[in-house]
Amino acid sequence: MSKRCQLRKFKWTSKVIGHTARLLMAVVVGLSLLGFLPSAAQAQTNPVDLELGGAGATSWNIFNVRPTDSGTKTVELRNVGSQDGFITIWISDIFNSEGLNPESETGDTAEPGELDDYLLFNLSADGLCSNLNLPAKIGNLPHNVLGPDFIEIIPLKAGETVNLQWTWELPAGTGNAAQGDSISFTINYLLRECSITDVSSVVSANGTFTETVTAESETGKGKITIAQGTVGQTEAGDPVSEIWLIEIDRKPPSPPPNTAIISTYDIGPNGVTFDRPVTLTFSYNDPDDIPARVREADLTIAFLDKNPCRWVTLGGSTVDTESNIISAPVSHFCKFGIAAYIPSPPISEDWGMGIPLPIPSPPPPTPPPLPLPPVEELPPTPPEEVVTPEFPLEINMLGREITVQIEADGTLREPLTLTDAGGNFVVEVDGDAKITGSDGILLSRIELTIVEESIVTPEDTVILSPVYKLTGYIDGAETPRINFSPPARLTVSYNPDDLPENTFPPFVAYYTAERGLAPIGEPPDSVVEIGKAKAWISYASLFVVAAKVAPPPPPLPAKFEVGSLTINPGQAPLGQPIIITLSIANEGETEGSYELYLKIDGVIRTVKEVTLPAKSSRLVSFEVSNLAVGTHRVTVAGLLGQFKTVSTAVLPAKSPIDWFTLDMSIAGAVVIGFLLLYLFKLRAR
Repeated sequence: MSKRCQLRKFKWTSKVIGHTARLLMAVVVGLSLLGFLPSAAQAQTNPVDLELGGAGATSWNIFNVRPTDSGTKTVELRNVGSQDGFITIWISDIFNSEGLNPESETGDTAEPGELDDYLLFNLSADGLCSNLNLPAKIGNLPHNVLGPDFIEIIPLKAGETVNLQWTWELPAGTGNAAQGDSISFTINYLLRECSITDVSSVVSANGTFTETVTAESETGKGKITIAQGTVGQTEAGDPVSEIWLIEIDRKPPSPPPNTAIISTYDIGPNGVTFDRPVTLTFSYNDPDDIPARVREADLTIAFLDKNPCRWVTLGGSTVDTESNIISAPVSHFCKFGIAAYIPSPPISEDWGMGIPLPIPSPPPPTPPPLPLPPVEELPPTPPEEVVTPEFPLEINMLGREITVQIEADGTLREPLTLTDAGGNFVVEVDGDAKITGSDGILLSRIELTIVEESIVTPEDTVILSPVYKLTGYIDGAETPRINFSPPARLTVSYNPDDLPENTFPPFVAYYTAERGLAPIGEPPDSVVEIGKAKAWISYASLFVVAAKVAPPPPPLPAKFEVGSLTINPGQAPLGQPIIITLSIANEGETEGSYELYLKIDGVIRTVKEVTLPAKSSRLVSFEVSNLAVGTHRVTVAGLLGQFKTVSTAVLPAKSPIDWFTLDMSIAGAVVIGFLLLYLFKLRAR
């Protein structure tokens, strides 16, 4: 074994105790657990170093056991090294001995004892991983580190401690076969290095990866790639905080017939699911990894299904025979391996021994048969079909009911579309996909309803659809969740007229009281459609269509414009004031101030600060005087003008003489003079 490891053992030993002493002990205490000195532990230096403690870390003996007896011991394991690791546990050196009371009625008093056939053992600890159904008989627990059955603690980080609780019991129905017997055995703990990738800094509170992450195994032969935007959560609904890939060097659990598992990896945390597929990549650099008669192009990736314990091949595996790399999309974490289908050998060769078998000589030719009378030909008998058991799955989508047939493991024969009558909630499931309940249990019914759920939304988020609840039932009882493997496509409709202004594209989200509203990623090949939001789901929940509303834009700053420059008068005597007027407007959305600089002949004569509310205007006037005689240039806010100052008033220019009018005026005046003189003389007489 190339990995550095630390081995600790403790042994449950039995002593040879006299018949009288055992009988007395049985009467006084019935069932005793005797502690002895801890067995010697092999020293190991960093980076991995395992330290044992707790009451169960010392040797102890189970003896004189009766049905319904039970006991508990604890073990404390601490990684005092500098490297993260994981624990492998197995049992060895099992020794049975007869009890205090001979089992005369069974006739086996001379036998060594039968406790290992009846005594049940169980183990509980954080990070416990096993393919066994615990509790189990001690004879069914792993007996070596390379066997197909396993009990592991993953992970045990550097400096961390894990507490194990071992319990045992003799079932009430055991009878007299093992009554009073004793047993001893050795528990082995192996600490090996592993590489753990911390992703907590790039995962949001709802499990969304804010950047693409790649995690590798200790040897670099296994790799997992999670794209940005993917949502990953543990079985408890918590965001993923760490990822590990551990290459396992033991014999894998039994693969299907004509199939070999050539490498196995534990990818964890076990039970993590993703809302969209992530990419799993393995390399098979050693040509000896591939069994004889296996084509590289036929390699696939398989995962170990826990219940029942079996290998299931994944669809979509891609093999690069030049780089010796195989990859596949996966939507959950568990144990994975490279599976190789081995075709049956030709009849003429013994593949087991590698020795060609003799090919028998052809038989002598058979003489032609005698002609027979004609008979009526019967139609050929069709070959007998192998029928796979199917089970009905009832589906009610808001009153639209259908029934489909699925296999015992939830596998669909054909693609399935789950939709309500209006097509507002549509789930598309691929053929050969699985629809199961919690822990892979077969579903009997799926129901879509609209619920009155009070959803707490952020201030910048609006809900655009009803709250849909997709529920699974097992024999009439509601199951906590529905699993889709591989993920299914979900399309939920909404009314575009309900979109507020300044919203981002709508999205599908799931809702829980603990996690709140969490967006779900879209399928990689989805097309944007107005009125439809799409998602890539691996499990059922409460679903809604939501959209984020952009904050209102900040008000525009004050914006000033000037115009309509007038100068009155355009020419004035020396000392007369000149009035310069212009208009100014604030076109912005906030109040502001603006400074107007009046320049005469390039020199600033005065400054005025004008304050205007938003969307308003006014006239501003300047008065100047005491300017020298001459023409003067005016500049204000980029506008230009001019006026003239003179020493005295300037008369208008003489017009040409109108002699006719002048003659007529003089003639009129003479006539009027004569009339006045006549009237004066007439009055004097």
